Amino acid sequence: MTKIAIDSDFLDFYDHAFYSRYNADIVWERRSRTNMSKRKQFAFLEQQGLATPIHGTVMRVHEKMREGYLHDKTFFEKCSGKLFYVVVYLDEYVHRGLGKLQVPLKLALDHYPHRYCSQFIQTTPSSHAVSYRYLQVGKKSFWLRSTGHDSWMSNHAEKVDVEYLCTNEDMFKFTVGYPVFAIDFIPGKVLYAIDFNTAPGLKDTGIPLKDPHEIYELIDEWYRERRLSTAKEEVNG
Repeated sequence: MTKIAIDSDFLDFYDHAFYSRYNADIVWERRSRTNMSKRKQFAFLEQQGLATPIHGTVMRVHEKMREGYLHDKTFFEKCSGKLFYVVVYLDEYVHRGLGKLQVPLKLALDHYPHRYCSQFIQTTPSSHAVSYRYLQVGKKSFWLRSTGHDSWMSNHAEKVDVEYLCTNEDMFKFTVGYPVFAIDFIPGKVLYAIDFNTAPGLKDTGIPLKDPHEIYELIDEWYRERRLSTAKEEVNG
């Protein structure tokens, strides 16, 4: 079995099953501050064939949203100050509810015109927020639901409920170059993909992976198959 170590900026319940970095064959980098910016995340999610909210610089999102109201620009301008909201990314590299603001579109245009943002979509008629997470560990994947009470964020509120829904039965299948990752979705006219996370926490998710050594074996299997695939490509190339 390959000796795998974790280079991480946070702790999870399965970490003790991994090796020390000093005698490891592979170091798995698991960082909550990802190397993929928000705009690159959206581009990646679209490459996977997933729907995303309107996104771009605040100026560009304003233009895209205004295109649907060309017949009544006055109505649009009134709505942009009171009804239409965007999520402005002050830091495009962080997760867990950090580095972003939910503000009216007009305010964003006035104060953050060149920042990256995405259209805010209300997920419930109440003040709660709901999102769904596709979580993959090695070759196993699961669906979760998060509810943030009295918050516009489902995963960052004074009270957050995380529910394990089911094991994914190939409804989606992603070929991604990370042993563990998550894609977050919000319900709207369609299921919109809004976040790609290469270092999701597994603690308190309720997924049926309780044994740290089972998680290690899944990640070890992922790395072994990846090496075999790379070797085949080199031979065929």
